[in-house]
Amino acid sequence: MDTTVTTWQERISVARQIIEARLDEDVPLDELARAAHYSPFHFHRLFRALTGETVRDYTRRLRLQRAAHHLVHEDRDILRIALDAGYESHEAFTRAFKSRFDVTPSVFRDERREVLTQRIIKREDQPMDIRIETREPVYVASVRHVGPYNGVGDAWKTLMKWGWAKMIFGKPETFGVCYDDPDVTPAERIRYDACMVVDAKTKPKGKVELQHLPGGTYAVTLHEGSYENLSETYAQMFAQIESGPIDGTSWKFADPRSLEKYLTDPRKVKPEDLRTEIWVPVTKAG
Repeated sequence: MDTTVTTWQERISVARQIIEARLDEDVPLDELARAAHYSPFHFHRLFRALTGETVRDYTRRLRLQRAAHHLVHEDRDILRIALDAGYESHEAFTRAFKSRFDVTPSVFRDERREVLTQRIIKREDQPMDIRIETREPVYVASVRHVGPYNGVGDAWKTLMKWGWAKMIFGKPETFGVCYDDPDVTPAERIRYDACMVVDAKTKPKGKVELQHLPGGTYAVTLHEGSYENLSETYAQMFAQIESGPIDGTSWKFADPRSLEKYLTDPRKVKPEDLRTEIWVPVTKAG
């Protein structure tokens, strides 16, 4: 890859990480430009060229996607969710939401919750084994994939090739970070990071980025079988967490982002023999 393009990608990825980590803020364009080592004018043009969106559009889209998650999995008033998404009124939020999802927030909430209810009924006699675990903060080397989830293989190849070149010995923890719900986010905009836990002093290069992932509490379950059926396991997991306590405690979803730990190598086992742990951030309800 041309070294100039590589530099652009590295610098814009720094700004993108800032936006995603501080989604509740309107991060000043000047601050993002400084972090990327560009003038505001050149930064904005490069950001749009590399992401396909302006900084403003990128931020608004991520906020609306997060709001869609909150509508389904929280009981908060729609106005409260609208305010948290950066809108000053119910009406402004409804216009923006309907423009993106083709339905109003209230209809979206009702329709998605009805789907969850049906899944709860379907799974009443087949409860999943879900446990609660706490993860400590870690630094990871990561490669971003944008597009359908079935195309993440190239990101893993790039990450593992980098890890091998860096002579990272042993078996460092690896996992995927899934940011977006494919039922909400257009396939071409889905974000996924292939991640490898590394030392904080690691200096990645090119498409490989260094990220600090915060710790937190997660609900964890095991998916057995093809990656193509992961969405069904996610749905069943969400339905079960919504429907009742785990080990005597009720939980709610804290963040749309989830982790996937791949316990088997897809190059060595058949799709039906794959085993994947799904980690979903949660917080105590109430």
